[in-house]
Amino acid sequence: MTQIRLLLCKDCHSTEVLPHYEGDPRGDTVLEYAVAKHQYPNGERHFGRLYPVQGVDEDRWHSDSSAREEILKRVWQEEGATGMEPWVYQAVDTLKDDAMKCWRGRGRPETCSDFHSDKKLLTPPTAGDRKAEGLPKWDKSNPAGQRYLCDYCPIRSVNEQKVRHRLGLYE
Repeated sequence: MTQIRLLLCKDCHSTEVLPHYEGDPRGDTVLEYAVAKHQYPNGERHFGRLYPVQGVDEDRWHSDSSAREEILKRVWQEEGATGMEPWVYQAVDTLKDDAMKCWRGRGRPETCSDFHSDKKLLTPPTAGDRKAEGLPKWDKSNPAGQRYLCDYCPIRSVNEQKVRHRLGLYE
């Protein structure tokens, strides 16, 4: 049975499954490709770690969710994760990916006319559950509960800098 490797990115809180590799590390093109995606816009690389997983091949990894969750939980605990379940990190990763697709699709602008617009408001799909439990509709007007796809976009930092500049925090 072949084994897999897990590439953990501590900055993204993501996990990628890589096939087993033996040989000169400089020839591990799969690892190089995976690592290349984990960097900041200025080119600085994220921090991560590579874990070999004995006795688990890719088929079992994808088909046995309980084994996968147990391995991820153990690995992230060893890395000192916050203790959240892996699905939380996966959800955040999905939001980051969606925000980057939106930003790139707009031609990587320096400002965005849709920043924090109603079109980008993330609304939980719980209307049916809330109604069944006798709860009121989710309050879109509550600023404390509002989350936008824009919060995961590079444009957010640009807008935050503009607000801080207007408040005189850079003087």
